[in-house]
Amino acid sequence: MNKYDYIEEENDDFPSRFSSKKLVSKDGYSFDFHSERWMLNKDVSIAFMPDVLSMEPKLLDGFKKTLATYAEEQSAHHTSNMYLRFQRLLRDTKFKNLDEDVLLNWRAMLDKNNEWYLGALRGFLISWNEYGYYGVTTEMVKTLEILTLSGNKKGVSVANRCPETGAFTSNEVLALNHELIRLFRNNYISFQCYAYVSLLQATARRPTQLRQIKAADLFKEHDHSKNVTNFYLNIPRAKQRGGGFRFSFKKFPITEELYLTLRNLIRDETEKFESKLSIKLTASQATKIPLFIDWAMVFELAVKKTSLTDDLLDTDILNMSSTDLREHLLKNFQRKQKAISERTGDYIHITARRFRHTRGTNLGRKGLGPLIIAEALDHNDTQNVKVYTENTADTVTYIDKAIGKQLAPFANAFLGRIIVDLEQGERGHDLAARIPNKDNDIVGACGTNDFCIKGYESCYTCEKFRPLLDAPHEKFLSHLYAEKEVRLKTTKSEEYAATKDRLILAVEWVVQKCFELKQQRA
Repeated sequence: MNKYDYIEEENDDFPSRFSSKKLVSKDGYSFDFHSERWMLNKDVSIAFMPDVLSMEPKLLDGFKKTLATYAEEQSAHHTSNMYLRFQRLLRDTKFKNLDEDVLLNWRAMLDKNNEWYLGALRGFLISWNEYGYYGVTTEMVKTLEILTLSGNKKGVSVANRCPETGAFTSNEVLALNHELIRLFRNNYISFQCYAYVSLLQATARRPTQLRQIKAADLFKEHDHSKNVTNFYLNIPRAKQRGGGFRFSFKKFPITEELYLTLRNLIRDETEKFESKLSIKLTASQATKIPLFIDWAMVFELAVKKTSLTDDLLDTDILNMSSTDLREHLLKNFQRKQKAISERTGDYIHITARRFRHTRGTNLGRKGLGPLIIAEALDHNDTQNVKVYTENTADTVTYIDKAIGKQLAPFANAFLGRIIVDLEQGERGHDLAARIPNKDNDIVGACGTNDFCIKGYESCYTCEKFRPLLDAPHEKFLSHLYAEKEVRLKTTKSEEYAATKDRLILAVEWVVQKCFELKQQRA
């Protein structure tokens, strides 16, 4: 197979995937979807064995599509492990039809030491179902979610709860946000993609709800009594008895930043829409433009020269489908992002459902009751709240000095490059590039001329930071740990005490790498 020089491609709106034989792994290797051997990187390849290839054709197709999606989004080793675990399931059970009974039978076959095989495969099977490919039913997902399985113990880097399908940790959320901003800033993802991921995280709503949003749903209100402006989004509700497209709504408060993001997206998409159809929308028609437009449908209307009527705008024909939101927007971000989970040491697995898990889990961690959580997740009652809230006692790893040392290599919080002297930085002898700490010690250099007023602490999580090898990073790290303990004793809140955990992991990594470099130089 050919190895691509890894250069992140600039935004491609709707990438062709299984319609094209050639796909590209996370490590930049091209592989043929229809081949019996996929080379995912220099060390890892997947060879489809005869027993796997002899599965029922529709099931094999669903399995390969899910595995190919993993290959595009996850590390080669993780993808290979999913293949091997599934192959083991097939060989142990010799199933002809994959269903919940097969999973339960395999669970019964595995001893305590090997029970983690099913635990490892669980995230893959749930993702398979969420991708919408043939093979894994909703009943199978329900079975998997209620099973309690022993894990493959790997130390502190693996959380007790599923790091593939469960809630994101605070550090994972920060890492994903950093990647989202980086990719958009460098034009590797579209504005549409950036807005959708931001909206998923901010609202924790289902894709089937977000796809229905139109321009009219975004608005602001000025509170004259308090002299403040509040920003809102009317989000269509889902899973309502007797309800259809945009049948009912719930008013959702948003930040001004998200409001401006969505307002600018609407402006850009409206201009593009008018250009493609060579029309000028009326004020009334402009309010009916979808937030996420199905451009394939727009192109079809343009080719057929279909008249744009109010009745047509009232339907969902111009709105992207939930599948398109996943495949063309969320998956585009997943394939290009490089955020690492401190729990697994691998790329963070992203699904829309995980944002809902995270919202529910965070609310549960704060001690809020099921009624409040149900309201926040837009449920009619509390019977399904347990699906979105996990045992919060198991979801937080308190990062102290011992844990921090072990998690730092996995967290990938430090993104810069260590230098021996200031002249090795991009700006060389430029005095303005030097970064002092609060004691006026020079801790490193800035690798960009961009304007920044964040202060030296934030530099450690910036990819443009060039920390000095001999700077007092250990002193700063000790200060951060001491500061964290003071916050914990003062507030009794681990959540508040953990607000600088990603910074701690970044500085911890700098300290470890500086020590290694000094050892090598000695």
